[in-house]
Amino acid sequence: MAVDTAGVDRALGAIGTTFRLTRLYPPSHPAVMEALRQIGEALPVLAALGTVEWKIGATGLHWHGQQLLPRNSQVAELAGLLYARGVRVITLNPGMTADHVLALFGVAMGTIPPDDAALGRIALALGRRGSHRLERLRTATPAAGVPAVPLPAPPAASAPATPAVAAASPPAAAPGAHEPAVRRSGAVFRPDVLPIDVEAKRAVAGLGSAATPEEQRAAVEKLRALAPQLLGLHDTGPVADAIAALDHLLTTAREPAVLAAIDQTALALSDRALVERMVRRLGEPRVPPEQREALVAAVGALAAVSVPLVLDAFLATAAELRPPYRAAIRKAADRALEPLQGRLADERAPVVAAAAELVGLTGSPQAVALLLPLVHHQSEFVREAALIGLAEAGGREISRPAMPALKDESVPVRVAAARAIAAGGDPAASTVLIRRLEQEPDEGVLAELLRAIGRLGALDALEVLARYAEPGGMRHRRNATVRAAAVEGLRHIARPEARGLLELYSKDKEPAVRKAAEAALR
Repeated sequence: MAVDTAGVDRALGAIGTTFRLTRLYPPSHPAVMEALRQIGEALPVLAALGTVEWKIGATGLHWHGQQLLPRNSQVAELAGLLYARGVRVITLNPGMTADHVLALFGVAMGTIPPDDAALGRIALALGRRGSHRLERLRTATPAAGVPAVPLPAPPAASAPATPAVAAASPPAAAPGAHEPAVRRSGAVFRPDVLPIDVEAKRAVAGLGSAATPEEQRAAVEKLRALAPQLLGLHDTGPVADAIAALDHLLTTAREPAVLAAIDQTALALSDRALVERMVRRLGEPRVPPEQREALVAAVGALAAVSVPLVLDAFLATAAELRPPYRAAIRKAADRALEPLQGRLADERAPVVAAAAELVGLTGSPQAVALLLPLVHHQSEFVREAALIGLAEAGGREISRPAMPALKDESVPVRVAAARAIAAGGDPAASTVLIRRLEQEPDEGVLAELLRAIGRLGALDALEVLARYAEPGGMRHRRNATVRAAAVEGLRHIARPEARGLLELYSKDKEPAVRKAAEAALR
């Protein structure tokens, strides 16, 4: 009876397309990244089927007697290359990621071995004497002259154990000889034992459903018992899920015994090498959103270990890839303050600047007191970062200390000062901002001052913003950026006159002004 392979075909089609693109472009190319994202969306279909085993032929992949995508030349080429490397069976286990698929491409191209740890949840079985899968099904002490692969009708005296017998009592191999390959191959089927990642998922689900302290403690203890095996997977996903679940339970647990069990279990899962991989993975662009969320929660929960690593990674990562690190510090909250506080006195200005920005993200009441002295630091990068941190911390007490920075010689510092004053939320500060408008030579700072005036919403803000939103005369025509900023400021003024101006400028000739007005009217 034919098996419905529609979902598998879609996933395999995405894998084939990605394989072709990886041979044409580097992994950072947008087309490759988009193809990997599509693989990530298709993998849940395979995960729902459990462990899937495909046979590899010279011309394609076979499953339940059917050839998968027989007309797809990309899949046929991938299968042919794997076959040429001696791979005869590929086993896909739940939990497989797009990075594991990339490692599979490396095997096909011959850049990594078939038993490399990068394959993760993908296990490859080699043909004939190269097969680790068959190695595990042999007898412990094979008789001399017995071939590595059982013959169709071998003598009874030298017959290898059947798969069922091998599953019940696997032979003892030489220490360390094939342990990594055996662990990944999944060749021995044991119906009474669940894969460790499945057990971990059930334990995490048990944490969420536990209602009484007894149930909570039992669920935590079960997860603690799984910790050594979970760390042995060398996979950040299941460990991050477990730590995130423990951190969530910590907010509701009240019994001292449960709190102690949570602390011990988190300690058992906080392997430094694995935490380093979690932090590094936070900055990778191809991480699925749900996995990134778990990583953020886990890194934030392990603040005592992770925050120094986050700071170093934050410095080494491009600006567009830094938001996950900021989210992790927000998740850590007060727990991140102590590790960061010592870095504020570092001799290197970039380190102090990064630490100052992250201190503001903690939301701690102590953050303002730590950042205020840095507003007068000799490095403009530190001054800017301190003001950014103050803007994140908020509170009216930050407005007055930030005002002198409006006259700073550095343009980015003046911009950060305007944002900090706006975040302070003190309408009385509008007087200083309005007076500064006539003295500010930089149009970018001028635009930020107008946005801040609108956010503070003082009584005279409408008149000022309306004047700067006007196009001006032929001889003194205003910059479109400044006008758009004034229009953005009008959106915060809750008066009919402000809405009338927004409707007027929604038909303006300047695209930037028109878009700002349309966005404000939504």
